[in-house]
Amino acid sequence: MKYIELPPLPALRAYVHLIWCLEFDTATEFGPPERIAPDGIVEFVFHYRGKMAVRFAGEGFAPLPRSSIVCQTRRYVEMFAPGTVGFVSVRFRPWGALHFLGAPVSELADQVVAAEDVWGGIVGELEEQLSGAAALNERVALVEQFLLGRLCQHRKNQVETAVRAVWRHKGDIRVVGLCRELGISERTAQRVFRTAVGMSPKSYARLARFLHACSVLRRPGLSSLTEAGYECGYYDQAHFIGDFKAYSGMTPGEFVAARAFSFLTIE
Repeated sequence: MKYIELPPLPALRAYVHLIWCLEFDTATEFGPPERIAPDGIVEFVFHYRGKMAVRFAGEGFAPLPRSSIVCQTRRYVEMFAPGTVGFVSVRFRPWGALHFLGAPVSELADQVVAAEDVWGGIVGELEEQLSGAAALNERVALVEQFLLGRLCQHRKNQVETAVRAVWRHKGDIRVVGLCRELGISERTAQRVFRTAVGMSPKSYARLARFLHACSVLRRPGLSSLTEAGYECGYYDQAHFIGDFKAYSGMTPGEFVAARAFSFLTIE
């Protein structure tokens, strides 16, 4: 199995967190399905051999399109490799994918969309080039050039400040306080967040608080679940447990014991 993480070109770094590549020949190399928490992150996935299978919470496994856009805002997904697979995936910063799309992220929320449905026939040309490339570095270069072309067409006003404000508070902030801090109206905040991350500012803050709680629960020497919940802004156990069940399908206690679970670390 080959797994590689690469920094994007300097021109893409304001929007793209990293580009990663995965190759393996058999399903046993990948192992059992991996559960991934919703995180508001959009990924572009470009297969050049075989295809991963994915299922959103409450659904069955289905193969990804050869090239796809995956966006999670409310539901976890599970990834599974049915056989030989090779792909290049672009992991955006929470505010980044918007600048490569012709539509708000809210139109992609909690679903897998075929890249061809968004960008048209140029995706097929990229797929042929990826299949014919001889090495991973060539494939990554092809994907980066594709992204630069889309960025030239779709770049929009920056929204990073609004998203980072929620991160700074680790989700423990009300919309009124967020708007006061940013100096914008609630109506503007609603538009910015739905366009950039696919959900309302209240929903994004709730998700950010959950992701922070995931990090707290994975700390060595965790004292108690109750104290962890209070630290993360959960003032009663019902909301603490409710968020974990909604976003991960597990209670906080089950999450602590389940190591095959990936989540975004709030910086």
